[in-house]
Amino acid sequence: MKKVFFLPILGFFFCASGYIQAQVHDPHTLSRIALREHVSFLASDSLEGRLTGTEGNLIAGEYIADRFADIGLDEYNGTSYFHYFDVEIPSAIGEIPLVVLEGCNVIGVLPGTHPKLKNEYIIVGAHYDHLGTLHGNPGVIDSVYNGADDNASGTAVLIETARYLKEKGGLPRTVVFVAFDGEEQGLWGSEHFLKDSLYPVSQIKTMISLDMVGYYRTSGVLKVIGTGTLEDSRQWLTPSDVLKVRFISFENSLLGATDTRSFAKSQIPTLFITTGSESPYHKVEDQAEGIDYEGLVGVTSYVGRLVSMLAAYSHLAPSGKYAVIHHVPEYAFFWGPSAAFGTNRFMHTRGVLEGRPGFYAAMGADARFLWKGFLELNPSVQLEYIGARHAETPGVSYMNRIHMFALGIPLSVRVYFPHFNNFPIGCYASFSTYYRYYLAGQISNPAFEFSDVFRRHEWGIGVGLGLRASVFQIGYELRLGLTDRFRPGFIEGYNVRNSMQSITFSYFF
Repeated sequence: MKKVFFLPILGFFFCASGYIQAQVHDPHTLSRIALREHVSFLASDSLEGRLTGTEGNLIAGEYIADRFADIGLDEYNGTSYFHYFDVEIPSAIGEIPLVVLEGCNVIGVLPGTHPKLKNEYIIVGAHYDHLGTLHGNPGVIDSVYNGADDNASGTAVLIETARYLKEKGGLPRTVVFVAFDGEEQGLWGSEHFLKDSLYPVSQIKTMISLDMVGYYRTSGVLKVIGTGTLEDSRQWLTPSDVLKVRFISFENSLLGATDTRSFAKSQIPTLFITTGSESPYHKVEDQAEGIDYEGLVGVTSYVGRLVSMLAAYSHLAPSGKYAVIHHVPEYAFFWGPSAAFGTNRFMHTRGVLEGRPGFYAAMGADARFLWKGFLELNPSVQLEYIGARHAETPGVSYMNRIHMFALGIPLSVRVYFPHFNNFPIGCYASFSTYYRYYLAGQISNPAFEFSDVFRRHEWGIGVGLGLRASVFQIGYELRLGLTDRFRPGFIEGYNVRNSMQSITFSYFF
């Protein structure tokens, strides 16, 4: 009895032991464990928010360099993973206007295997710095900006992607893995990476930035932003079997920037990979326990496949197009939709008439030719609704309501301040002329037919001011018609011209 009973128990423990061993050696499980370890360490209170120049930041950099060494990546210069750079910042001491702060990028290299393509580079980056600690708030229990999603998550994916690709045995192109420093303070690390000419700009085929990738479960999507900077990218970028991936042609966010900007300004194609701003980023609540580690495994797997594809694709080439917030060539063409709302009023040029404003609306498409980032020629086509009210004698209570539909063709010249190349937010002043053909109209007074009263053709001029924010614009415009609206001889001694004010919303690709 005892022997018979003992055998099933022995078998149970044997099977359980085998299951545990299988789980431990399962790559999916190992990846999740490693990602959690990286995020937990980098986002720990002991590193005090990893602010550039602090001890916690230095410890984080050494941790990343140790992981690169464990993986077997080459040092970027043959002797070290550390790329140091100096930045001058304002001093808190009045007698000393500036102080020098030292930052440090951590760089590991996976050499290419193809005789020719190995001299071309894919840069995969993620910034590891964050905001430090919260000062000047007595009684605050949690004062550390841990930065788990921003950007311990991206750094963890960077490390594990390097491990995955190293274990594959290398790729045709050389892949350079960079943990950037000083991103939060002003994209310092990525700027100095290029400024110090560590690699020839002409040989960098693509730059990928991993920034805030730890909240897939909340956002439900992994965004790959910047696909329009690569030629024919939609033909070879593939979706994930595990994640919902959304491909977006260009970056347009003004609320923040990532390290892609430094590379894009050097006309290098860039891809910004993120799960979005769903996390409590830039808050003390951004901690390691909030990260979706299962989703982070999927992100790592997808990034590994994407980098493999980019490093092996023989016809990888830039499209020559860049996000407006990053780079505008000397000559550039954009197009996009626009919508306008406002009022239109008859302006009395002859005779005694009384008018009141009517509603104005328009929808159309704009073509935009930009020269050197500040001077723009903007022809448009608009379908317009133009309303007005008027009476033939002043003081009457009855106003003729007039409804008009027209095809408008305005031509504007805009001057932008500052240049598109300098800053993604600015303003503009414009001067325009326009032609308008009236398609149809209706007068509330049944004694008159629209076609008998009003001319079909109109032209005029306009002036405007507006604000630019990335690829969005909002502007105010005043247009004055220079063509009389009444047909000759309809009412002797009387005539009117249109006076229109509108707010225009526009977007350009």
